[in-house]
Amino acid sequence: MKGWARLKRCCERGLLGRMPDAYPGLVLIATVLSLATAGSLTLLVWQLHAAPAENSDASVGSLHVDVQDAGNRQRVAARCYLTDESGKPWTPAGAFTYDKRQEHHFITQGAFEIAVPPGRYLLRVERGPEYQPWEARLTLQSGKTHSETVRLTRWIDMNQRGWFSGDLHNHRPPEQIATLLLAEDLNLAPVIADWVWEDRQRSNPPATADPFRKVDPTHVYSLLDKEVERLKEGPGAVDLLGLKSVVPFEGYRLYPPNDRFCDAAHAQGGYVDAEKIVWRDIAALVALGHIDFAGIVHNHFNRHDVEFETDSWGMIPKDRPEFNTVAGMPLWSMEVYYRFLNCGFRLPVSAGSASGVKAAPLGYSRVYVKTQKAFSYNMWFEALKQGRSFATNGPMLFLKVDGNEVGSTLNLGKRRPVSVNIEVEAATILPLDRVEVLFKGRIVHTIRAPDSSGKWHARFTSEVGESGWFVARCFERAGSTIRFAHTSPIYLRFDGDTGIAAQDAQFLLKWIEREIAFYRAEPGFKEPSHREEMIALFQKAKAVYENLAK
Repeated sequence: MKGWARLKRCCERGLLGRMPDAYPGLVLIATVLSLATAGSLTLLVWQLHAAPAENSDASVGSLHVDVQDAGNRQRVAARCYLTDESGKPWTPAGAFTYDKRQEHHFITQGAFEIAVPPGRYLLRVERGPEYQPWEARLTLQSGKTHSETVRLTRWIDMNQRGWFSGDLHNHRPPEQIATLLLAEDLNLAPVIADWVWEDRQRSNPPATADPFRKVDPTHVYSLLDKEVERLKEGPGAVDLLGLKSVVPFEGYRLYPPNDRFCDAAHAQGGYVDAEKIVWRDIAALVALGHIDFAGIVHNHFNRHDVEFETDSWGMIPKDRPEFNTVAGMPLWSMEVYYRFLNCGFRLPVSAGSASGVKAAPLGYSRVYVKTQKAFSYNMWFEALKQGRSFATNGPMLFLKVDGNEVGSTLNLGKRRPVSVNIEVEAATILPLDRVEVLFKGRIVHTIRAPDSSGKWHARFTSEVGESGWFVARCFERAGSTIRFAHTSPIYLRFDGDTGIAAQDAQFLLKWIEREIAFYRAEPGFKEPSHREEMIALFQKAKAVYENLAK
């Protein structure tokens, strides 16, 4: 008897611990069926029975929510957060849900209903950065239905301006993407279902002969995109985008070098995104022309905090203490990016949230691209490759030099001092800290307050006398996290002047030499030829930087 009594108590505790809090009117009754004599197996059958009337559905409140676009009063998909007074998240049955660290949300396709215990709740609804978030505190009563109409107001329409958004790094389930694109007001998303993590395949691509999917005329996604992510002693991570067929992986953490996967992507007309511009092998891949886009607004920034841990994952060292602060972390990637630009490499900025792995919704980090023609998957990537982009996790940012937008090149003829007209504008729904314009990595203009109309906008002239580039960046006020934006460059060229900054080439040369020494000493290679192939990649890049540093 003691044996089955102990088993009964254990089962009771385990089952009770899994009872849904939303159904307090359910209790457990144990029916014990003895199948034989003492010492034989005892079967415990647990039955769910309705509790007495005082704990029935009358003790539950109901919430019905309708989500609409305030402009046309049509229902729209959106991202929702519903929490009780203790901070516990609640989710309606059947909704797409997301739970990563502090991020707990669900997706509505326009309306939802949920039964919850009576009490006070906080409901927040968002739909990407172009809509103002909606938030309200609700009191739900027993046995009553509370109906709420949420009208989301679009404060800026980037598609009307010719800009279309994409999140280049996500691991969300392919079957959810069509709904998520609409809920996040995101135009494009390569889906990285094909994911290599360290020495193994973490997830596999879907079997499909049709990798490019169209939800509607302004929402598209792809299905065969791949991330090869080999950290710590490995070379780092590259994302292969716009693939028409699967790029196979045969190797381990240290082998083969990432240039093999980059070549495979380019061979089928795909692209390579350095999802962080600070991985161990990125300086080599950039030098040899393997990288198409530079990840500036990456997955170490999310709605809740900033992830500072980088060295242990195999990123290059941070050489200033401020890079380990919320406000300084974005500057780290930016300064590395500027060194590449000062060596003559044309790298458009990109962004990715790693939603599906990180505590971020799809599209939290996104890159806006201005297409010259009608929007399509191919046109969007072609425009991104041309540098017509800015990356952001919140603000909108626009830059012109002599009327030319990002991605343009101004040919100024014979080298001489030339004054150019610069226009910069930033827009956001949260307070900005500053807007900056830089030439070759040096700040040439700062806006620290809006103008009399409330806009963060400036027109000014700047004198240049050498080949180089202008970019703009802006930052909201830092808290537990930071929201910011950064444009791709506008290039200026004088005849006969490369604009190469030798000191930046020296920085990248030392980076390469550090990694060569690292891989010569690394004991993890399975074959001597594997070590030789990795080092050969860096040796080729070393020759490039030695030439630039002269």
